[in-house]
Amino acid sequence: MLVFAKQFIKKVFSELGYDLKRTDEVGTNPIKDMSRLARMRGVSNGAIVFDVGANVGNTIREFHAEFSSPIIHAFEPSPETFQSLKANVASIPFLTLNNIGLGSFNGQLMFHENTVDVMSSFLESDKDCWGESKRDVEVPIGTIDDYCEKNQITRIDVLKSDTQGYDLEVLRGAERMLTSGSIYLVYVEIIFSEMYKGLPGFDQMYRHLQDRGFRLVRFYQFNSQNDRAGWADALFACEKFSSDANREPV
Repeated sequence: MLVFAKQFIKKVFSELGYDLKRTDEVGTNPIKDMSRLARMRGVSNGAIVFDVGANVGNTIREFHAEFSSPIIHAFEPSPETFQSLKANVASIPFLTLNNIGLGSFNGQLMFHENTVDVMSSFLESDKDCWGESKRDVEVPIGTIDDYCEKNQITRIDVLKSDTQGYDLEVLRGAERMLTSGSIYLVYVEIIFSEMYKGLPGFDQMYRHLQDRGFRLVRFYQFNSQNDRAGWADALFACEKFSSDANREPV
């Protein structure tokens, strides 16, 4: 009887367009989960994805593999890393590459490049950072709000930000898009250790999104450092986002 009930419930939800999964199948792959959540909100093709801190393009390839014909806007401030990024994703369609950083203002900002490129940041390294400082380079920086206005982008289905401690500034530069419910999913890195100077606390990141109508979905890839919480990725979803209301031509 219990087996029949489970099969019946699964069939009903399937007919309604929902894909029921076992608990242990959810939470292991963030890109798959984002794709599933976007489809549940009516975004089946042409999801608009912002990859902030694209590095050499690994997540761009993952988004392209899991989403159906995504429209990806990628941002990488390092001039050197940007060249590798261009070479690695040259064949991916519907992709716009931007050799700039994103933050809370428009202008120029010093970028601290590390011998381990994924550790490069707009913040100075602290005692828990690894790799060594390679050089400081002044790079252009802008905001998500201004970029969207300039490019007539009315919604973002997925905002992924991995900027080594600078993610709160990225969110501050998306104030209009966040408060208007024009961004659905926000996927950010949370750093708990003393990896960079001036890091915002998890409470600041959480409250900033909570106050703008976002709710925590789950954590991914939780790592420890020196027998303490080190860093993790967190996925948030906007409760007031409407795919129908925001799906204007881009």
